[in-house]
Formats: sequence, C-alpha cells, structure tokens
Amino acid sequence: MNTDSLAPNWIRDWAAAVTAHLQSVLAAFDTYYPFPPGDNEVVLAAPDQLDSLDTLRAQPATPPDLVTFYKVINEVAMPDIGNAFFIHTADATISQLSDGPALLNDGDEGTIFASNGGGILYAIGRDSRVHRSHAASPDSDFEPIATNLRDFLEQLRDAVAHFAATGTPGDL
Repeated sequence: MNTDSLAPNWIRDWAAAVTAHLQSVLAAFDTYYPFPPGDNEVVLAAPDQLDSLDTLRAQPATPPDLVTFYKVINEVAMPDIGNAFFIHTADATISQLSDGPALLNDGDEGTIFASNGGGILYAIGRDSRVHRSHAASPDSDFEPIATNLRDFLEQLRDAVAHFAATGTPGDL
C-alpha cells in the first residue's frame, strides 16, 4: 500500500487524535472565552450516509482518497479552533460540484471539500494535491498547500494540537 494514500484505520486514528485535542480545548474553553463553545467535533460516517459516495466517486475531479475519507468521516466541524475550520459532508461536496469543479492554478480541476470561517476554500485535485483559495470564492485562484489528502489531514491535526497547546491557531 502507498503510505501516502489513506486507509480507513489511519483515518480513524487521525479522528481520535483530533478529537483528543478538541476535548483538551473544550475542557478549558470557558477559562479563555466569555461565550460557550460551538459544536467542535469529528463526526463519523453512519451507514445511511454512505449512499452519496457513488455519486461522488462518479465525479471525474474527485480522487479515490476523498471517497475513502468519507467512508469513515461524515464531517469535521471546528468553529472555535482558530478562524474556524470545516470539512464538509459528502452531500455538501456533491452540491458544490453541481456548479462545476474548481479550476486550480495548475490547470487541473478540483473538488471543494472544506473551508474556514473566513470563507477560504480547500479543493483536492485529481492528483490528490490539496489547494487553498486566495479569496472566499470558488472562482478565486487556488495554490497547492499539501501533497495529498493525508498530508493535509496531518497539517490540520497539527494545527489543532498547536491550538490546544498554545491557544493560538496553527497555520493551514
């Protein structure tokens, strides 16, 4: 197996690590903030949520690793981590694709699957590289930020760990 591709067990381990960091943040949340936290969580996929994966798999701009991710994870919501961060549900990703794939700077087409609280979008290309938009628009320029989805998820996990340890957002 290619160690850069995603396996369901690796994704479950990633989800457990992110959840542990989120629990650490939430345990001390009221010490730092004058408002209650939102729902910060990694939501595992349920069997009835897997129906849309065939539709996603049929999209030419969607690499297999994103489908593998959605077999395990329904969504990630972290409204209180840094500027907020969200990995959209498979249904939301498919809905975004109804407007057509994102055009990435390298000429590839990408599938928008995540965003932050400022509206910056994250798209994955057919080659599995993850790109970040320059502005809060699917028509914005996109620049590569991760060599593949696993690299991106590792960066996200590290940003959450950094936030849990320091109270300042990591870079993503």
